[in-house]
Parts: sequence; structure tokens; C-alpha cells
Amino acid sequence: MEKKVFKFITVDQLEKEQDFLHHMALEGWHFTKYKNLRYHFEQGKPENYIYRIDYKESLEDLDEYLAIFEDAGWEAVYSYPIFQGSWIYFRKLSTDETQNLEIFTDKDSMIGLLKKVRAQWTWFGMSMSFILLFLLLSNMFTIKSLISGIPITICFLVILVLYGKLFFNLTRKINRLEQT
Repeated sequence: MEKKVFKFITVDQLEKEQDFLHHMALEGWHFTKYKNLRYHFEQGKPENYIYRIDYKESLEDLDEYLAIFEDAGWEAVYSYPIFQGSWIYFRKLSTDETQNLEIFTDKDSMIGLLKKVRAQWTWFGMSMSFILLFLLLSNMFTIKSLISGIPITICFLVILVLYGKLFFNLTRKINRLEQT
């Protein structure tokens, strides 16, 4: 049996997404893919799967990259292509509740991931903001109607707030890691 769950989690909330997937596995719902803003799960026996997510910028050496994780006991569950890279979802069965299972063995690796993610999404958010701002200004000067610009203004503000939040949260996480 398959289950689809809509859940809006932004890239600055990796821990929340990983916890969500872990919780679903404990209930017997095992993550298979992410498509159309929905998480897809297959029903099975409840397992204590720990999920971790990484962003792989270059996919040229993907087989070697996946082999390293496989050697460490991680199973690649799903790869979600975005920009020039891919989000890769891994899972590992945990038999010890006190064991801290992480794919990043040092804080510099995690800082590197967060900086890559921040750079990619900041670029994307700024590009979208400039496009929407251009459309808004074009609308104001050509149509001269404020009402027709309301949807564009709303989209612009949503993008600005969403990507501003994302940038702020990722920067805060990076700073916190750099200070420890």
C-alpha cells in the first residue's frame, strides 16, 4: 500500500525533514520518493530507520560517492534532481537508540553543505525576486492599474519572505557551527 503526504518543508529545515521521515518509518511507512510536493511512502513493518539528506552538486562521480555511503552502511533511497545537483536521501537501520548516526563526520562538512545550499537557493530567490519586480514595474508603467499588479506583488513578497527566512536560518546555523 502506498501513502502520499503533503508536507511543506524548506531546505533550511533539514533536521525537521529527517525527523519526519524517521517518525513515519517508526509507524511502518517507508519513504520511497518525493514528487509534486508530496512524500511517497510504502507500508511495511515499523523500523527504526534514521534518514539523512545530502546535496550533491556535481553528479559526475555519483557512483563513487554512493559507494562511500554504502560502505558505511547507508542505503541511498531516493535522488531528487535540482539545479545542477541532486538531493540524495539516505537511510540506515538503527539498532541502538543512543547511537548518533550522521553522514557528516565533522562540522566542516556540514558547514560546507549549508553554504552550498545557501548559495544555490539565495541565487534562485534573488533571480525570482528580480523577475517579479521587473514584471511588477512593467505592469505599473504599461497598464497603469494597481489592481492588476496585486498578484505579482503578493508573489514578490512571498518569495522575499520565504528566501529571506531561508538565508537567515542557514546563516545562523553556519555561524553556530563555526563557533563550536
